[in-house]
Amino acid sequence: MFKAWRWLCAAVFVLAAWVAWSGYQPLQVGAGVQIEVRHGDSLYALTHRLGERGILPGAWGLLLYEHLWARDVRLVAGVYPLQKGLDGWGLLRLLSDSPGRYVQRVTLVEGMTWQMLEQRLHQQADLVWPAGSGDWTAALAPTGGRLEGWLAPDTYGYVPGLPVRVLLASMLHRQQKLLAVAWAGRDPGLPYQSPYQALIMASLIEKETGATEERRHIAGVFVHRLRLGMRLQTDPSVIYGLGETYHGRLRSADLRTPTPYNTYCIQGLPPTPIAMPGRAALWAAVHPLSTDDLYFVARGDGHHVFSATLPEQNAAVQRYQRHRRADYRSHL
Repeated sequence: MFKAWRWLCAAVFVLAAWVAWSGYQPLQVGAGVQIEVRHGDSLYALTHRLGERGILPGAWGLLLYEHLWARDVRLVAGVYPLQKGLDGWGLLRLLSDSPGRYVQRVTLVEGMTWQMLEQRLHQQADLVWPAGSGDWTAALAPTGGRLEGWLAPDTYGYVPGLPVRVLLASMLHRQQKLLAVAWAGRDPGLPYQSPYQALIMASLIEKETGATEERRHIAGVFVHRLRLGMRLQTDPSVIYGLGETYHGRLRSADLRTPTPYNTYCIQGLPPTPIAMPGRAALWAAVHPLSTDDLYFVARGDGHHVFSATLPEQNAAVQRYQRHRRADYRSHL
């Protein structure tokens, strides 16, 4: 027994010495080189990437160290300058202690549409746009069509001269990870056939309410309607389908105008998301509240009144919609 412990201690010592030696190997870079830490990167993921590129010769030792003790550490996205002679341990200190360096930032707010984001990005004069007039975004979208819904709301940093395609890819990568996590932990028995349908539902929730405590209730109403075969009848989807013909207020005629997004006319979910949903809306979409409610109406202070029966809904509409208060608002 004693001999086995001696061998074990010796092995641990050798392993620790190898890990320490690995960390002291200098990076294979010249002066003025920078590395980009992407949104959601961990120390482990970044070290693995640098090792594959041959920049970090001691990658295997550091990978073992991070796998055992630091794999869950998340880094601040940014551009980090690498000084000549910097070793692996110095790199870890740089990434752990430095806030990174971005010259510009752009914020994608929950509920923004692709059209709104595109306009905002065009205001950032230091981003580089693809040449030509073709729809280059279709190649980025996982569904091969629209980027709507596929970009994660957050604040993103970048250096001047960055191709806008690279910035969008970072937003897309983050949303894909959030959607994958949400889908993997979803409630059983949901009426969605794919993660994409959950993303569509999350976008409806995002546009219906800004109240955190209401998101699961809104999701519960929509899921209840889907299970009963009722139409969703959600105004934000109708507005999205109207596009530039919408001028600030829905009319009865708009609710009867057929579009792929008119949920008063179509059965089930619209064909695509109608906005960029955030993490909370994604979570609500896969964890809807169990409820008998089938209706809700904005009460004018950013919240909603929920009803299980049509007479209750009609009474709420009469109270909060027919006689709107002067400071009426549908969102927080």
